Amino acid sequence: MKKISIIAILCLFVMSMVAIVSAEEMTTPQHTHNDAVQSAAKTSYRLAIVPYINSTEEKKGYIQEIVDGKYTEHYSNKNFQMIPLEEVQKALNSTGYDVSNQELAEKDILASVAKQTNADYVIAMEISQLITTRHMSFFQAKVVTKAKLRYKFYNAENDKVASFQVTGLSENKTVFGDVGYKDPITKALNQAMDNANEKIKSYL
Repeated sequence: MKKISIIAILCLFVMSMVAIVSAEEMTTPQHTHNDAVQSAAKTSYRLAIVPYINSTEEKKGYIQEIVDGKYTEHYSNKNFQMIPLEEVQKALNSTGYDVSNQELAEKDILASVAKQTNADYVIAMEISQLITTRHMSFFQAKVVTKAKLRYKFYNAENDKVASFQVTGLSENKTVFGDVGYKDPITKALNQAMDNANEKIKSYL
């Protein structure tokens, strides 16, 4: 009888251990799933974009189109929750900031925008230089455009601003005929904004 009792107790012990291990195996995938969901949630940032400044003399419509694509629409994806422009403008107005002064917003203004809109990041940009020159020779015409952009990137979590500049350069040349300004300006501006977006990505 004693042997039977001992064997029965051992069997019950083994069965209970197997049940515990099985329960842990069943719950592990759920934990992994939850961790993955939390990790994914952290990659979605609330972003406020301050209306850009163009302090150059180039005011052509295609410049606005490039900015729309590379400065605002560029961040309209699953990784970002764009703060509506109306909310950003309202926050800017409350600070007394006036974009017509052609000056990038200071840190305290960007911080105020982040606080009022609950943004993780705030971006401000200025087209500070768009210089286009034409070079003529007997057989060739060439147009060169140099673009320079200034940015401020505010991180609400650590209350810091990163300021940086990016440039773009484009040359258009032809042996016969004329060379327009639109193509080199477009290429130089696109190049500069692509460089800026890569830099911003490194701050996230």
